[in-house]
Amino acid sequence: MPARSEWKGFIQISQLQVAVKAFSACSSEPDIALNQLHRDCGERIRQSRVCPIHGAVESDAIILGYQVFDNSYIPIEPEDLKELKPEPNKSLIVECFIGHQEIDPVFHAGRTLYLVPCGPPDQRPFGVLREGMKSTGKHAFSRAVISGREHLVVVRPYGKLMAMTFVEYAQRVRKSSDYESEIANVVPGAAEMSIVRQLIETMTENEFDLNRYHDEYMDRLNTLIEQRVAAADLMGAADRARHEPDDGALLAVLKASLAAAGVNDSVMPRNLEAVSDRVREDERIESRSA
Repeated sequence: MPARSEWKGFIQISQLQVAVKAFSACSSEPDIALNQLHRDCGERIRQSRVCPIHGAVESDAIILGYQVFDNSYIPIEPEDLKELKPEPNKSLIVECFIGHQEIDPVFHAGRTLYLVPCGPPDQRPFGVLREGMKSTGKHAFSRAVISGREHLVVVRPYGKLMAMTFVEYAQRVRKSSDYESEIANVVPGAAEMSIVRQLIETMTENEFDLNRYHDEYMDRLNTLIEQRVAAADLMGAADRARHEPDDGALLAVLKASLAAAGVNDSVMPRNLEAVSDRVREDERIESRSA
């Protein structure tokens, strides 16, 4: 379980409140992050914020704007947006309970959080609510203010946990009827239907396991990077840089140490170089013996 939850609040059903904390069900970052590099020198490309008239600008000099025409914008200050945000509210307000198939998956926003009880006092009400939804086959349709925005969510039992899936507002989802003109009216024949039913039945899995499927692109990319790192010996070079002594740095430290001990400067270089030469000769002898 992650060390920190993404959100903490209450499931509120009429007078009932259950304190919960939420953890992301999916990783929000890609498995492998790639950076843009300059092909000629290998340095990372930096993106700067530039005004075509004044050049580079600082972050505090940047505001948002809505484009009306080409090169014509309505400026919107941060204070304007702040006034539009909903009041902070830690309650996940249940509007109603719905059937588990009431909301088509096309409305799912692609983000799910796992909900768990906040502490020992919340274990029993959490369990009672979860089992109540399981026994009735119902899900809780709710509103929640998270990260300064009000969201629609559906809360459902998920094993011992509960899962909270974000739902798109209907106004944000295109109507399927807008695309029906692209489809011709087809009446399948009896033979065609018989064959397609048989095909579907033959390929139907009674115990489907999603774990069988992997992101093969990411697997191949990871293998490629491992091969490139091994070929370039980058890890070996970095490791040697940490462990191999730097003669110049070592001599400087030793000289400073002798000076602090009151040794005459004129004898330091000769004595130190002799010590360094003996150390290198001993290392050569040991390597030949090995």
